[in-house]
Amino acid sequence: MEFLVLPDHPSGAAALALTPAAEPPTTKVIEHASGRPWIVGSWNEEDIVVTAVGPHRVALLGRTTVDAAVLARRLRDVQSVRDLDFLAATAAGSFHLVASVDGEVRVQGTLSTACQIYYATVAGVTLAADRPQTLADRIGAGIDEDQVALALLSPFGPPWPLSERSLWRGVASPQVGHCLEIGRDGTGHTRQWWTAPDPDRPLGNGDTIRQALTEAVASCTAGQEVVSADMSGGLDSTSLCFLADADDHDAHLVTVHYQALGQSSDDRYWAQAEAALPRARHLLVAPDQAPDWYAPLTHAVHDREGPLTIVRSRATIEHAARLAAAHGSRRHLQGIGGDELFHPSPMALHALARRHPLTAFPHLRALRSMRRWSLNTAARTLASAPSYAQWLATCSKTLTDGHEWEAGADWEPLPKLPPWATPHAAATVRRQFLAALAATPQPLATPPVQHEMIRLTRVNGNAIRRNSHIGAHTGVTFHAPFTDDRVLDAVLAIRLEDRLALSQFKPMLGTALRGIVPADLLSRTTKADSSAELYTGLRRRRGELLKLMDDSHLVRMGLVDADILRTVLRGLHADTRPLMPLDSTLACELWLRSLSPADIVQTTAVAVPSPRIVKEMR
Repeated sequence: MEFLVLPDHPSGAAALALTPAAEPPTTKVIEHASGRPWIVGSWNEEDIVVTAVGPHRVALLGRTTVDAAVLARRLRDVQSVRDLDFLAATAAGSFHLVASVDGEVRVQGTLSTACQIYYATVAGVTLAADRPQTLADRIGAGIDEDQVALALLSPFGPPWPLSERSLWRGVASPQVGHCLEIGRDGTGHTRQWWTAPDPDRPLGNGDTIRQALTEAVASCTAGQEVVSADMSGGLDSTSLCFLADADDHDAHLVTVHYQALGQSSDDRYWAQAEAALPRARHLLVAPDQAPDWYAPLTHAVHDREGPLTIVRSRATIEHAARLAAAHGSRRHLQGIGGDELFHPSPMALHALARRHPLTAFPHLRALRSMRRWSLNTAARTLASAPSYAQWLATCSKTLTDGHEWEAGADWEPLPKLPPWATPHAAATVRRQFLAALAATPQPLATPPVQHEMIRLTRVNGNAIRRNSHIGAHTGVTFHAPFTDDRVLDAVLAIRLEDRLALSQFKPMLGTALRGIVPADLLSRTTKADSSAELYTGLRRRRGELLKLMDDSHLVRMGLVDADILRTVLRGLHADTRPLMPLDSTLACELWLRSLSPADIVQTTAVAVPSPRIVKEMR
């Protein structure tokens, strides 16, 4: 799916005419009530619901359980684009919402960015698209090299709000919980329509989470003869398989399990829930049938949107897409996002200790034992309570410090530059942190635990969106129900004391799916890692990785020291931590190689949309 949204304005046609020569011809056009082009692009009919009532139009592009009749009923009471807040807040699925109401336009994606929108000023009016390069090509914009330096940060790129910036000059995206509105004069502004719920709802029997997950999976199976799903053995993917195999779904389920290389992994044991899913077809992929991590770099399929953060397993994603397509599936489910929602981080305990210290005490003892914290470390971690701006200021000073994974309670995982980043890269990143601090950034939610969950859900939404780009040429899209808006809302609303349990690995998920997933599977307390795949892939593909440094774009940009990176690649590592920053660097390098020389040349003529054209409103 690719599309462009135009304002109901005469200049919209002129902006549409600025089609780059390399762009394929448009296949579909949906018009405003005025007859002007509204949504232009290509999509499968099963992935769009569109309806009109008088001069009003609404389209949902993606997956949803809302049909055209329901959409029409809701549209009858709409007087302005703001009246669609209720639809955006209640409709299940993962989709772009696009509306045309009395000459005004509304466009939004999902909270997770699994469906994302971008906007820019083209021919004097605001246009929106689902991919930034669609707009960048129309305004002749190149990439922003400062943003490339930010993209080197690991483990999840730059923190909020730096994470929201597009790598393409002159192209922006709405902030979390904001939609883009384009007026009759063709100019756009963003408006906040969503805020994170307070964590005050009792978990009870998990009915709110269960309903949200059930509807999310139903939006994946709706209208499908076959759906496929990962069945890694983890609780998240296993749960989705049982939800997808429910009696009220017509789609036939195909599960896919990639057998782990590591002898210590118990994923295969837990993936043997196949007997409890007798109607499904189960595919087992042996290690010698699956592609290596980091392979094949020279033939990788990359899109121009931005660095592919899951680049090391890109070949596996493409393999899974081909496998799903071969068995008749067009939608493939993945358990991405479950850990971040249901496995409590130290931030959950950090928040609980402030609200209910006595309740938090036994959980603190368990966390101390698991992480081997001293009393001083535990006390210092739980006592730390910097504001978001203070935390971001500290991050700006520790960008080049050694990596300390899960060292304490932070608003987000600490962003670090890799040891091979140059002083120029560090100075560039630090300058942008200080500029962000000057604007007094506010967190995504007041409690740090809520902020962290929203931010990491956006990381996961980005991953599933990019997986779909990889699978596009096979006709398969990837879906992560745990990143759906309604699921995120349901989990964020659960009170803190119900998110932790001494005897359960993921208490909220286990409670919500009791009676749907067999009890013995819900009782799993282990989690396998992928270190064997990483070491094996590095050993087999080390030559290709080293060769990238012989003619590196990042080196030419002055962001990476090739000699230091070569030393790390050739070294022996007792654990995988020194190799984790390789993901972001490799993603940036391969993305830069997918661009044309004109894309990479710094463009100073293209400005970020001015406050007059694009402004933030509440």
